[in-house]
Amino acid sequence: MPNRWTRLLLLLLLGLMLAACRREPAPVEGAPQEPVAAVEALAAALEAGDVRRYSELSLPPAQRAEQAALWRRQMAATPPIAAEQVQRFNELMALLTAPDAEARLWAEAEPRLAAIQQQVGPKWSMGVTMLSGFAKTAIAADPTLSEAEQTHAAGVVDAVAGWAGDPALLTDPARAQAAIAIAVRTARELDLPTLDAARALEYDAMLDKAGIAFRGAKSIAAAFGIDVQAALSQVQAEVVELDPSGDRAVVRVRYPLLGQQVEFLQPMVRIDGGWYREDAVNALAEALAAEAESAADATADAPAPALAP
Repeated sequence: MPNRWTRLLLLLLLGLMLAACRREPAPVEGAPQEPVAAVEALAAALEAGDVRRYSELSLPPAQRAEQAALWRRQMAATPPIAAEQVQRFNELMALLTAPDAEARLWAEAEPRLAAIQQQVGPKWSMGVTMLSGFAKTAIAADPTLSEAEQTHAAGVVDAVAGWAGDPALLTDPARAQAAIAIAVRTARELDLPTLDAARALEYDAMLDKAGIAFRGAKSIAAAFGIDVQAALSQVQAEVVELDPSGDRAVVRVRYPLLGQQVEFLQPMVRIDGGWYREDAVNALAEALAAEAESAADATADAPAPALAP
């Protein structure tokens, strides 16, 4: 899966754990409810673990078709993956789908957890703080992320750092065994024994597989005490900004998670009567423009054809 898709799917999951403090714009009285309904539909797709549906709700049909075509072109143009990476992927999937996968994985994990439990101390908190600082610096410096994505990710780092401050959550054997069982079940459901099989997927098939992985990730998070499903079921949305044209709105999204009130602002834009994520629309436009610019540069750099004698 391309790096951007991988990053966006990770942000999708991490965004559900955002705990950033934001300003408090007042709701717009009399604002149309369509942007709110669109955001609620996005949350419902995530609650169902339906990544394809989330994709369909993020872009208008014409733009989504362009996104699928762009993805196919990018996949075709991707250089061959290093043999070592292919081998690692294939070996990992073979391990996760083996008949004795759970027993083998637990045999490897149990002594590591025991070692971590013995080493837990002041250095644990210091390590968590350092890693969170590095992560937030990287997020702020990533030009491929929209402002909303950066806000999500930075807030997520703060929330996860607070959650990870208790090492008992991460080293509890029962939780780890449950997570291993979920990972094994998810890998078997994915049914992608080789990297070539993953790269051969069509766009919507890839999203369906991503949905399987996302549902597995939510279940693993639940095993460690992070109830993403409950948070998604309690999403609330309201329009806090509305352009005079009526074609752009900013929706405040709220939900409870880990004992905190999570919120972020989601810009929405109306296209052909429907409301869609503005960051998704802008990201596609930028990607298409970059592709066109790259093609123009390649044409300009191509050698001129030789003249016939």
